[in-house]
Amino acid sequence: MITSIFGAYAQKLQALIDARQDKFRPAIWSKYFDLGVPQMSLSYLTAIGRTRVEAAASVVAHGAAAPLRSRAGLDKLSGEVAAIKVKRAMDERDWRNYLTIQNLNMAGGEDTKKTQILKLIWDDVQFVVDSVTKRIDIMVAQALSTGVIAINTTTNPDGVIPGNIDLLVPSDHKTFCGTSTRYWSVAATAKPITDIAAVVVAAEAEGVSYEKVLMTSTKMRQALASTEVTTLELNTLEKLNNYLQDSKLPIIETIDLVAPIEKDGVNSNITAWDGDNIVFLPAGKQGIIHNSVSIEEVNPVAGVVYAKQNNILVSKWGETEPFGEYTRGEIAAFPGLETADSIWIFDTAAMS
Repeated sequence: MITSIFGAYAQKLQALIDARQDKFRPAIWSKYFDLGVPQMSLSYLTAIGRTRVEAAASVVAHGAAAPLRSRAGLDKLSGEVAAIKVKRAMDERDWRNYLTIQNLNMAGGEDTKKTQILKLIWDDVQFVVDSVTKRIDIMVAQALSTGVIAINTTTNPDGVIPGNIDLLVPSDHKTFCGTSTRYWSVAATAKPITDIAAVVVAAEAEGVSYEKVLMTSTKMRQALASTEVTTLELNTLEKLNNYLQDSKLPIIETIDLVAPIEKDGVNSNITAWDGDNIVFLPAGKQGIIHNSVSIEEVNPVAGVVYAKQNNILVSKWGETEPFGEYTRGEIAAFPGLETADSIWIFDTAAMS
C-alpha cells in the first residue's frame, strides 16, 4: 500500500464526508433502529440477546417435552458477525484519463482542477458508504417483515453464508388470522380494516399497542382497492389513515426496498421486504444496529487514510502493482430487534 495518489486532498477525507452528510443515500434503517455504540467484538448471540435466546429455549407449555436446540444452531448464533465490506478501484486507465484532463488548459484553472479531484474522491466514497448502508437496510427489512435475517447464496452470493438467523418473534405473532380469508389481492373478499382491528384486539390482550402498520406500496394499493375500503369511500391513503386514526387503529406506512446484488460483475435485484406481510409496530425505535470496531481502527495501516460515516469505516489508499487507487467501506453490524416480542407479522396471502 502507498499513500493515496490524491495527496493532501485525500488527507481531508473526514472533512469532505462531514461537509456532505446530506448527499449520502438516506438510510431506511435509521427510521426504525438506533445505531449502537461500537463494541470490540460482535456475535449474533450478542445482537439477538443472550437472555432472549435462553428464554426461548426453556419456556414451554406445561407437560410439553423440553425443546432440543441443536449444537449447529447454537454455533450459528454464537458465531462472529462478519464485516460488511465493499471496495471500489480507480485503475490505471481511469488515472491516465484524469491526468489528461488535468493537463489541459481548462477554463477555471486551479479551481476547476480542484473540483475534479474532489469529485473523483467523493464519487468513490459515496458509492462505498451507500453500498454498506443498503446492506444494513436489507437486513432491517428482512428483520421487520419476517423476523428472520437470511444471509444465503441469493442475498449474499460472494460472502459468508451463515443461513437464517431467527430474531425470535413469537410464533403466534406470525400465524394469527383475523378473518376466514386473508387474500388482500382479491378485492371483493379482502378485509384490511377488519384484519388490522383483529390484530390490535389480540395485541391489546397482551398489553401491546401499535402506532403503525408497515407494508409495501403494492399492498397499500390492494387495501385501497378492497370492497371493504371503497365502500367507505376511502380512496386515498390519507383518507384511510384518517379513518384508522379516528378508529383508534394504527396508521399505514409504506416501505419499499428492491436492492441490486452483484455476483461476478452482474447485478440482480432482490426484494428485501416480504411483500405478502404487513407488520405492526409499537411506537418508537424497534431496536439497535449493533456494530463492532473494525480491526484497522485498532491497528491502522501505514499510508491509508481513514474516515467514518455512521460507524462505517472508509479507507483510501494507493497501490503500485497493479497500479490503482482504492476506496473501501466496511462495518461489522447486525440488527438487534428489541421489540421482537411485541411486533406482529400478518401474512395477507394466507388462509386461516
